[in-house]
Amino acid sequence: MVKIPPWVRKLKGFEKLRRFRNSARDSYKSWKHLTTSRFKMLQESRLVELIKQDYKLTESQKKELYESIINQNALNIDIENFDDNSPSVSIIIINRNGLKHLERLLEDFEEKIQYPHYEIIVVDNASRDKSLDFLEGLSESLPLKLIKNTKNESFSKSNNQAAEIARGDYLLLLNNDVEPTYGWLNQMMKSALQSDDVGAVGAKLVYPDCSASRYNRRNSFKIQHTGIAFREENGFIKPHNIGNGDAFTIDNDENIARAAITAAALLVSKDKFFQVDGLDEGYVYGYEDVDFCLKLLKKGYKNICSSRALLFHYEFGTQESDRNNEVKKRRLNNRRLFQERWGKWLRRKLLLDKLNDNRIFSPKPLKVTFVVTETGENSSAGDYFTALSLGKSFKKFGWEIDYLSRTESEDWYEVDPDVDVLISLLDAYDIRRIRCENNLLIKVAWPRNWLNRWIAHPDFVDFDLVLATSETACRYIEDKTGMKTDLLPLATDPETFNPEVAGNRQWESDYCFTGSYWKDPREIVEMLDPESLPYTFKLFGKNWDEFEKLKDYCEGFVNYHDIPRVYRSTRIVVDDANRVTKEYGSVNSRVFDAIASGVLVVTNGDLGAEETFNGILPVYKSKEELKGLLEFYLSHEEERKAKIKELQDFVLSQHTYDQRAEKIRECLENYIRKRKMAIKIPAPSWEEVEEWGDYYLALGLKKELERKDCEVVLQVLPEWDGDGDARCDTVLVLRGLSRYQPKPQHFNIMWNISHPDEVTIEEYNQYQHVFIASQFWAEEIAQRVDVPVEVMLQCTDPELFYPDPDDKYKHDLLFVGNSRGVHRKIIKDLLPTEEDLAVYGAGWEGLIDKKYIKGEHIPNKELRKAYSSCKILLCDHWDDMRDKGFLSNRLFDASASGAFIISDKVRGVEDVFGDTVVTYDNPDYLQSLTNYYLINDEKKEESLDRTDLFNFTFEKRVELIIKLMD
Repeated sequence: MVKIPPWVRKLKGFEKLRRFRNSARDSYKSWKHLTTSRFKMLQESRLVELIKQDYKLTESQKKELYESIINQNALNIDIENFDDNSPSVSIIIINRNGLKHLERLLEDFEEKIQYPHYEIIVVDNASRDKSLDFLEGLSESLPLKLIKNTKNESFSKSNNQAAEIARGDYLLLLNNDVEPTYGWLNQMMKSALQSDDVGAVGAKLVYPDCSASRYNRRNSFKIQHTGIAFREENGFIKPHNIGNGDAFTIDNDENIARAAITAAALLVSKDKFFQVDGLDEGYVYGYEDVDFCLKLLKKGYKNICSSRALLFHYEFGTQESDRNNEVKKRRLNNRRLFQERWGKWLRRKLLLDKLNDNRIFSPKPLKVTFVVTETGENSSAGDYFTALSLGKSFKKFGWEIDYLSRTESEDWYEVDPDVDVLISLLDAYDIRRIRCENNLLIKVAWPRNWLNRWIAHPDFVDFDLVLATSETACRYIEDKTGMKTDLLPLATDPETFNPEVAGNRQWESDYCFTGSYWKDPREIVEMLDPESLPYTFKLFGKNWDEFEKLKDYCEGFVNYHDIPRVYRSTRIVVDDANRVTKEYGSVNSRVFDAIASGVLVVTNGDLGAEETFNGILPVYKSKEELKGLLEFYLSHEEERKAKIKELQDFVLSQHTYDQRAEKIRECLENYIRKRKMAIKIPAPSWEEVEEWGDYYLALGLKKELERKDCEVVLQVLPEWDGDGDARCDTVLVLRGLSRYQPKPQHFNIMWNISHPDEVTIEEYNQYQHVFIASQFWAEEIAQRVDVPVEVMLQCTDPELFYPDPDDKYKHDLLFVGNSRGVHRKIIKDLLPTEEDLAVYGAGWEGLIDKKYIKGEHIPNKELRKAYSSCKILLCDHWDDMRDKGFLSNRLFDASASGAFIISDKVRGVEDVFGDTVVTYDNPDYLQSLTNYYLINDEKKEESLDRTDLFNFTFEKRVELIIKLMD
């Protein structure tokens, strides 16, 4: 029963006070303010101390804490004045052997509910206790209907049953294991009626005394639920209760937008309930409420938690009485269904919610971590100051910012699980070594210098986004790696660098340079000649005293926060674009910062000045040109001020960190919204991957998929079952020798490219779609399985494979392929031979005469040259591939390269290649074919003229895959 404080009861009766308050609300609000303040003063410190004791509470402390929570909430609600004309509410309660719960729930029900227009519908699922007797006894005192099921129906089906007979305008799904408090339904209805776009309304749920609980004994009288949010966990976008385990507090906002709320207390209009077809009966006591709320969200409604509708929830008592095996089985089924339905949608919604700081799908904003050299006030690392400025702009979005320092972090590869975006400013950071529980982590590279070092690292291709500071740098990275690169120059923070900053007399000069010397050659050493100019020069930075001609001008290192004062103390800043930035057109931070400070800059970075500043920034290329620029602008004040104004207007309009932050936000949003696919390659490791033809098949698909704006993750065999594919919507398995266990959160596609005898009907049926690289076998399997099957033959990349002869590979006969410890059919059938035979591949030693072995590997980019240069290319197939019509990818690549091919006889080869591929069926015939075509070149030319590979390209394959994904 609700406990009202004695000092409240003395005020002429609490019920009388409530009625008076409803008729004179303004007076009541004044009273409430006084009583609430008094209550908080008396109880707050006591409440905190009790909660800290967790489960070690005495019975009197439990009672005190229980009553304190009830009273504190009661004093913070304004009961809406509903009358009999208010919308009617059908309260639906599901029960099975829950007599004790029902007794607690329905005790003093009318006094607590404070709502005038409702009915109660109890669905009893074959209870064997005295629940029915108890309910029937209440039917005279409460407006109660009873549905008696003869078996234990699911939660979804039971609620749907009740909804069908409900007379209410609103439906309230209410667990039997809750204990309501004063005014709870009024608060929920007040929230529901605030606007037409409200979907589901939930309540604040609090744990009761849990000291006897096995799992929740530390949660007594703490918050259990203020709505449902989501987080990634082992590849699953998992719902979780917001606030679970937190100390009880009164929220400032009575209505808090949430992605979902629990059906322990869920209010929704009956019309909206049926708009989304009620609760999905595929779920059995789990996820049905989350699924329901997400359906409302997709319809355009908003779900909210009515934070002052308070109920105690004894959920732990129900859950802990369930049988473990039964619970485990049902939870796995519920999770699978939920993942299949919502996984893809939720992955995007969760990250976009954080990106936009909406706090609906997650209570936390986006967290960005920068990888930098060092941090702190005395840092001399430019990367840290760049990150600091950009991070400051990110904070304006509501994002959280952190740093991983190379010099200060105990382990800079240990990334906190709450990090959503990692931006590396250092090429030395190997992202393949990252350890992070967040499998949705977005990894961003921002090379500002040393581009050749960045792209040389094997992990560079694993970055999700690549940014570069100039158009030239973008083109360089894209040309060398094929990775799309977005332009993001450095910039300035005008809140820090501006003309309002006061200068420093000690640092006053006519011109200066800021920057340190790190033992790497710098042009400025030769270009500067302070003695030749009648102007004051100062140099700020480390290690310049090593140069005799400069040491007298050194002012030493200046902390970053003093740099704006340095710029305000001079008239011209000399910029020195060093060798690792100059050739790529990158513009230094000092250029933007000094200009924003109202100071003229002259630079040696001619490419950057042209690309980024459209040629308006003064440039010097020699000692004489630098001297000339300094003399002119230091002796022509009006021209200097005019140039400063032109440059400052340009920088502030286009090159601030707020603008850079917006660009990164846009890039992140585009990345989040993109299709994403993981391609599973059956290679045993990344060290061996180049020896596997499947890898090059995956690369060809990746290139074309990314051209279609689809992000692709490649995974070798040891990575298949991990969570590296958690961000992906679709998984494409290149099925050869290795079997994969599909995950329910993905749309799973098999492309059976080889070894069909290894694949069972049961395995095919685990996929949502199957491609088979054989016309014959696709038609056979389609008749036996329950999933869609299409033929998709292997293919070639005409950008890699075209006629390109090279004398290095000039041979009469060529075979390319690994032995895998056995004789390959065509080699076994051919040998011995006196012809010029070249065999390239691994594992041939000891199987054939070493005179034939020319190498273990031909790089993929060289294969066209080998295929183009031999007189005859030999090709064969494993037995099951030959029998079932699986055409080797080598047939497609070699044909595109203009090779003449002799192959073993494989089913269906003539339908695709006509006479281009000549086949044999016994060793003697192979011998006669090689002898004939080695001396009859004109016959080979006749065959080659009849090949058309237009329909057998990666572009065509990807068009089919994208259509399927969409």
